[in-house]
Amino acid sequence: MPLHIEHRPSDLSQIFGNKVIVDSLTSIFERKSDYPHAYLFHGPTGCGKTTLARIVAKMLKCDSPEEYNMSNLRGIDAVRTLAEECIYLPLTGRNRVYILDEIHRQTKDAQNALLKLLEDPPSHVYFVLGTTDPEQLLPTLRGRCHQYQVKALKTTEMMALLKTVLKKEKIEDYPDKILNEITLLSEGLPRNALVMLDAVIDMPDEDTAIAALTTVATCDATSKELCHAVLTGVPWEKTREILKALLMENTPEDIKNAVLGYCANTLLGSKRHDRASQMIDIFGDNIFYNGRQKLIQMVYEATKGK
Repeated sequence: MPLHIEHRPSDLSQIFGNKVIVDSLTSIFERKSDYPHAYLFHGPTGCGKTTLARIVAKMLKCDSPEEYNMSNLRGIDAVRTLAEECIYLPLTGRNRVYILDEIHRQTKDAQNALLKLLEDPPSHVYFVLGTTDPEQLLPTLRGRCHQYQVKALKTTEMMALLKTVLKKEKIEDYPDKILNEITLLSEGLPRNALVMLDAVIDMPDEDTAIAALTTVATCDATSKELCHAVLTGVPWEKTREILKALLMENTPEDIKNAVLGYCANTLLGSKRHDRASQMIDIFGDNIFYNGRQKLIQMVYEATKGK
């Protein structure tokens, strides 16, 4: 399992950094009742917004929060559907929690419809919104939420995170030189850092690992997530969602080259990595004339390869 998934925090005590947020949420849920019905986490991709949202859902006694990427559900009809559904009690657990990611991609009409829902939600319904661009939200919508800016980790916080993960993985005396490079290249974003660590954790040579990190760092966070997904055999159902998000803002050729570079560096730095070699074979074909279709097929084949 990828490190950034395996070591995802499940409660506030496991969060590194963002002490203000941790303290605020701790204070809120010490009340035992009368919790706010809307929360807004904003910050860069990979900073931990979804992780915090899931922790909030858990603290609200919700067994299975309903998660939606609102960039795929942009219209007012999606909000109307939520309004129709949320009146029903959950099948299990005490409350229903809706985690709405990329909420800034909603149209103004959809935001206004959501605002009305947040103003008077059913007593058992809570909303946790996530966005990388809070300025695109209606001020009235932001005002209905308890707002939290999720910040990048400081150098000391990131080093503490990496060393904690290594300890859990039972890896001792890992070179500080590599950890320092990960801390620098990750720009304080936990997901970036753990994806990078995952890429080089088995590389015995410091120089080779650092060269590989430089290549990995040229990809954006979602590209890294796809690279790691195809390399570790993440199931198609999850991998396709990563691919859909990438295809909205990147060319198929750029995505393919990111995967190839990632796998090549993994292969170069490992004593044995047949999986990386297999992925290079899958993604080695030219996709100039049928890029999108061919890339989707490549990624699908990669998920079947393990």
